[in-house]
Amino acid sequence: MSIPVREFGTTGVKLPAIGYGAMGLAAFYGKPKPQETVDACLNEVIKQGIQMIDTSDIYTDFSTGKLGLNEETIGTFLKNNPGAREKLFIATKFGLTPTFGVKGDREYVHQAAEASLQRLGIDQIDLYYHHRPSPTDVAETAAALKELKEAGKIKYIGVSEYTLEQLKRFNEVVHIDAYQIEVSPWTPEIFKNGLADWCEKNGTAIVAYSPLGRGFLARTVKSPDDFEDGDFRKDNPRYRGDNFKKNLELVDALEVVGKEKGYTSGQIAIAWVLSKSKNIIPIPGSTKPERIAENTVGAKIQLTADEIKQINNIIDSFKVSGERYEGGLSAF
Repeated sequence: MSIPVREFGTTGVKLPAIGYGAMGLAAFYGKPKPQETVDACLNEVIKQGIQMIDTSDIYTDFSTGKLGLNEETIGTFLKNNPGAREKLFIATKFGLTPTFGVKGDREYVHQAAEASLQRLGIDQIDLYYHHRPSPTDVAETAAALKELKEAGKIKYIGVSEYTLEQLKRFNEVVHIDAYQIEVSPWTPEIFKNGLADWCEKNGTAIVAYSPLGRGFLARTVKSPDDFEDGDFRKDNPRYRGDNFKKNLELVDALEVVGKEKGYTSGQIAIAWVLSKSKNIIPIPGSTKPERIAENTVGAKIQLTADEIKQINNIIDSFKVSGERYEGGLSAF
């Protein structure tokens, strides 16, 4: 069974209903992975029929002080695999600096786009996001991205983790084709705070990152001790001590639903995210090809109305232990 497709916002483009988040190949989950791991994962992405690959210039080896490692390794894969580019919808982001400042002025936007194009080795970025709102007026950032689109450097425009007011302000300058934000059974706020409603009315695709709670909802980590050095989850509130144990109760409940259908808790989580809107594309990530194949199954599950109601009740009755991020700009 192939992955169901859905329209990407109101662009007319049809994409498979699940993408691939490439962050873990380069950053935040321990040491950057070697090129052979990148190649194996991207080959599996293509094998599974996934098209959207999501990266960012901030997904990098911070020991070098340079942006763009993940883009470089993806670029190497594309160079060494003729025909791969045509099978993929490549999304990348800009705005975060190596010291985790945020920039969005016109000059920086143009410089960042040129650098990403060079690292990826492509002529046009399919979807280019502002990674986080910056002190620069979002209208200036929007105007710069509009210039890039008119110049043919990027095809579609996105933003990530903007507030509703920032979305509206940006959208007055140029249409937002995609909005990226964390969405999962333990991060369902977008469906309650008006953001999902605005995106649907505006024809803006929702790209849901971390639909598996960074692996937690798929039970790929069984204790806080499983995190290697350099894995930011080690210091994230939701994955520490008693919070970790308490949050496993949500995984247990999802596993009960999954077992009734013959699926894992992670696959049920992905199916639930997809059930919440026809406008949403989850982008789970993994550094293991077998996990990519496993996650893809989640996009093929058809939940019944009763099952969706059951999962909604589980989520509504469960209080997640720990904040999503701790202090400052920690969201990736």
